[in-house]
Amino acid sequence: MPDVRDLIVIGAGSAGLAAASLAARVGARVTLVESHRIGGDCTWTGCVPSKTLIHAAGVAHGMRRAEIFGLPRLEPKVDLGAVMDRVRAAIARVYAFESPEALIALGIEVVFGAARFRDQWSIEVEGRILRGRRFVIATGASPVIPSISGLAATRHVTYETIFGLTALPSRLVVLGAGPVGLELGQAFRRFGSHVTILDQAPRILPIADPEASAVVARRFGDEGVELRTGVSVDRVTTRDRSIVVTANGTEYAADTLLVAIGRRASVEGLALERAGVTANEKGVVVDTRLRTSRRHIYAAGDVTGAFQFTHYAAWQGLIAARNALLPGWMRGIPPHVPWAVFTDPEVSHVGATEDEARRRARDVHVHRWPVTRVDRAQTTGDDDGFVKLVADPGGRLLGATVVSAQASELVNELVLALDRGLRVDDLARTMHAYPTYGVAIQQAAGEAVLGRLTLGWRGRLLRATARRWVRWTSRAAEESPA
Repeated sequence: MPDVRDLIVIGAGSAGLAAASLAARVGARVTLVESHRIGGDCTWTGCVPSKTLIHAAGVAHGMRRAEIFGLPRLEPKVDLGAVMDRVRAAIARVYAFESPEALIALGIEVVFGAARFRDQWSIEVEGRILRGRRFVIATGASPVIPSISGLAATRHVTYETIFGLTALPSRLVVLGAGPVGLELGQAFRRFGSHVTILDQAPRILPIADPEASAVVARRFGDEGVELRTGVSVDRVTTRDRSIVVTANGTEYAADTLLVAIGRRASVEGLALERAGVTANEKGVVVDTRLRTSRRHIYAAGDVTGAFQFTHYAAWQGLIAARNALLPGWMRGIPPHVPWAVFTDPEVSHVGATEDEARRRARDVHVHRWPVTRVDRAQTTGDDDGFVKLVADPGGRLLGATVVSAQASELVNELVLALDRGLRVDDLARTMHAYPTYGVAIQQAAGEAVLGRLTLGWRGRLLRATARRWVRWTSRAAEESPA
């Protein structure tokens, strides 16, 4: 009898780990195949190291602005090597929960090596043949290196290699003003590097609401980050030990060049054609159930070419394994996908932006609340930003953008509101703990509701009703003797 697994998961990043873990918990015989390191980008080169680095940079920034809290200002002496030691320590603590030993203890077989399909029912890994009844492809994505003249021959780093730096570059040039470029660019500026960020888009963070981009751009300017948008990089060269980036005829010199213009699905070497699995320039093609062109082979996460977020990949990994192993099915492409950018201030979003909502419907109601009106923001001194709620005429939430400290936490409430079809009134009626940044959501919603009730004919009717009700219910007081 052939040795057949119930599920073979190819790739041990966020999607693959989630898929394999669910399979083990429902009693399936599951094998997890990984060509490099368990944990994928998130653990080793993405979320964990970058957020550790960003937090350290925030501490350095706080030391310089201590005077606003009545404390002495300190100029930190940044030892990037020591900071990177801290980054590696954080990685190690996260990896402990997903090491081969931890996975084996859960009942997951772990196989290291590059996987190639032999046919639709089997793969080959380092000469070993593995057969499966179901498969989940979760090989993630890798950095895009653009075809800029001279770039390939010039030393540069990506998000995969920047955490190997041990000395702080005095000059850092970043290609790309998306989430990765902005997060790392601001962090290195706060450590003391001179940072220039170049992008051909007309504004930074083009995925965000234009107002959000403007707030972040203003903060970056205040902190001394040089932003150059709407420019195209012509060439990259090395001159006198410096990296020289030429964009629209202007030269920018750097000690380190960070390329952060995007990621592409990792499908090379999988021999998908042998399994009859269809892929295109974006990645593996899937349906709403996350099935590929072979109904027993699923794909999840970055390899599908959709949203490249760790939480999205993990969520899809769970759904792919569930659909592969259990009766019925769940939708693997949700209508509302939140995202957050961990700059300072943070930017988070879910649903439709204001511009998107207006393109879809004529009548859109937008409710905006400035963070300066949030008491918690006044206590911390982090009062840049706003909460924006986008709703239909009936008050049903269509989308939301938050720009503030802790915006990445605030968006979770708004995801739930969208998923449950809640209205702005529901947010206004929900009591929020004070003093928190989250109160801003209740304030924005409450102002919207009060504005609707107290303006125009509704307001006139409400005020007249209040006066008559109070007078009618107060007759006893008026008629009683003094």
